[in-house]
Amino acid sequence: MVGVGRMGEPIARTLTGAHSAQVFDTDPARHTAAPDLAWADTVQELAFVTVLPGPVELRQVMVEALPLLPPGALWLDLTSGDPAVTRDLAAHAAQHDVAVVSAPMGGSVDEAAKNMLVFFVSGEEVAVARALPILNTLARDDGIRRAGTRAEDGQIVKLLANGLWFAHSVAAAEALLIGQGLGISTTHLHHLLRDSAGGSRFLDDHAGRLLQGDYLSTFGVDRVVDELDTITTMARTAQVPTPVLDASSSLHHAALDLYGPELGELLAVKLLEQRTGRRLRAD
Repeated sequence: MVGVGRMGEPIARTLTGAHSAQVFDTDPARHTAAPDLAWADTVQELAFVTVLPGPVELRQVMVEALPLLPPGALWLDLTSGDPAVTRDLAAHAAQHDVAVVSAPMGGSVDEAAKNMLVFFVSGEEVAVARALPILNTLARDDGIRRAGTRAEDGQIVKLLANGLWFAHSVAAAEALLIGQGLGISTTHLHHLLRDSAGGSRFLDDHAGRLLQGDYLSTFGVDRVVDELDTITTMARTAQVPTPVLDASSSLHHAALDLYGPELGELLAVKLLEQRTGRRLRAD
C-alpha cells in the first residue's frame, strides 16, 4: 500500500492486520511517525493500493510504479482525485496489463480507523471482484457503491458529492447566520433546520461540530479548492452552467487567499463569520 497520511495510516493498519501487506510512503517522516507498520523499502515490493493526497501525487507515484508492476497485477486506488488523471493512468496501466479499480473514499479519519468508510467503486467487473475483499475490510456494511465500469467514474461521483457538501456547508452557515442575526437561538435553529425540507448531510453530521468551534481540520482548504477547480473543468467539458457551484468555489477561493493552505474544510464558513462579525456557536 502506498500513502500513509491522515487517511492512509488507519487504512494501512487495517490492511496489514487483515492481509499480508506492506506499506510505503515517499515522505520519510511517515515512517518515523508509524515505525510499527510493515514498511517496504521500494514500491517494487508492493501489491498496489494507493491512498494519496491528490492527483498530482498520484501521477508522480504511478509514473514510476506502473512499469514495475507484474502483468496481471491489480492496482486499487483509494485516492480522491481527478477523473482525467485517473483515465490517463488507467490507459497506461492497460499497456502494462495491470487491472485498475478506482474507489475514492468518503469518510473521516475516525471512520477510517473504525473501518466505516464509503467507496465509490469503478472499473471492469472482473477487476472489481478482485478488489472487493480489500474494500469490504475497510467499508461499513452499506459502504460499497458501484459507480460504473470506467476507471474514472468513481472519481466523477466522489467529486460531485464533495462539491455538493462544500456548497451545502456554506449555504447552511448563511442560513444559521441569518437566523442568529434575527434573534433565533443558533442551537434551536440548527435542530429545526435538520428536520426541515432544507435538511442535509452537513446539518445532520457536521454542523454540530462547527457550533463547537471545529472547522474540520483533517482536510486542507487548498484541497477543497483543488477539487472545486476540477469540478469547474468537468462542468465545462459537460457544457453545463454552474452558477451555484461557482459561487461556492468563489467563496472557498477567497478563504484560501485569506488563510492560506491551512487545515480546515470549513474555513469558507469561518470567512463568512468574519465578514458577518459573529461566530456560529452553540448557545
